[in-house]
Amino acid sequence: MKDEVAKTLHKEIERIAPEIVSTVQELVRIPSITGDEAKVGAVVAARCAAMGFKVEILESQPGRPNVLATWDTGVPGPTLLLNDHLDIVPPGPLEYWTHPPFAAEIADGCIYGRGTIDTKSGLTTLLMATRAIRDLGIPLRGKLVLLFTCDEEVGGKHGIQHVAAQGRLKADLALVAEPTTMQVEIATKARLTVEITTRGVATHGARPWLGQNAIEDMMIIMLRLQQEAKRLEGRRDALLGFATINIGIIEGGTVPNMVPNKCRLEVDRRCLPDETREGVYAEFGAILAELKALHPKLDASLRELIWWPGYKLDPDETVIGHLCAAYEDVIGTQPRIAGKDAGTDASWIHSLGGIPVVMFSPGNGLRAMNADENVNIDDLVKATQVVGQFVLRVLG
Repeated sequence: MKDEVAKTLHKEIERIAPEIVSTVQELVRIPSITGDEAKVGAVVAARCAAMGFKVEILESQPGRPNVLATWDTGVPGPTLLLNDHLDIVPPGPLEYWTHPPFAAEIADGCIYGRGTIDTKSGLTTLLMATRAIRDLGIPLRGKLVLLFTCDEEVGGKHGIQHVAAQGRLKADLALVAEPTTMQVEIATKARLTVEITTRGVATHGARPWLGQNAIEDMMIIMLRLQQEAKRLEGRRDALLGFATINIGIIEGGTVPNMVPNKCRLEVDRRCLPDETREGVYAEFGAILAELKALHPKLDASLRELIWWPGYKLDPDETVIGHLCAAYEDVIGTQPRIAGKDAGTDASWIHSLGGIPVVMFSPGNGLRAMNADENVNIDDLVKATQVVGQFVLRVLG
């Protein structure tokens, strides 16, 4: 009987493949850039309500929705959380796109547009797998919770962190539909972003010896950070690779004929599971102290901007086994187990909710945020089938 139900669900998702595609297109055509998630949130909430879910909108600010949809079967069993985010990054310069970023055009078996990978294809797999189960009247046990959050692209302060602060982040196991290239991902790096500021003495550019150039001082720090980045390549994790440093923003100077008295740097540090927030921050502090000892006129300060925790599941966690079995049901082989170097809501679900969480979706994680972002339609439908089988294995 169980096998027959699984086969029926598999065929139903094949049947509704055109609707799966059109759902991605509908969502991509809503430019839900971070801070402007209200319209897409309303569309997603309406779809959840149409499936008979109890729908709540949790806002930390007006127009910043977190859609919480619950199906309580009334039968004792676990609570399964399915999560994805509503917001996307901007498209960037349009001249790099050969397909308009919000047209959701189809070409070469793919849907093109900003958010097709990160992560409206993943969001669609959750909605459509759930809808297929509801339409077929498949009985489940426990609770199925769909959570679609705002603000993920900038850390989730108004999104997943707000939901947790309201005491609403509760489940026994979870799946986040972030782009994984059809891999099962069970770990993420942590992220520490710091600001380094150098201060000098301004003077006329014709007499630079009378001042202290804050940009040149920052160059000393940048060269040292490049050395640190090379050193970190030796600090590795089997799933996540090596720790990294990226110099992402530099600002300084007023006019070219004036010695600048201030320069500011923002640095992104990706951390491995055995590295702590305090330890990594202290490493930055030690680098500045070392340079100040070598260059007595160097005036540099350090400030934390962002902390985004990482996590790593034990390979024996039940949620991994369920997802791998669901993948094998659909694809016929075991999935590749991997980790993610970017931050996602999965980290907050694990750290704030204490919930074992895996990540899976059809989007190619290496092309997320690129121009001409696109998702393969065959992978999209298969991923929806995997999610459906996963729900059956957990709550069936």
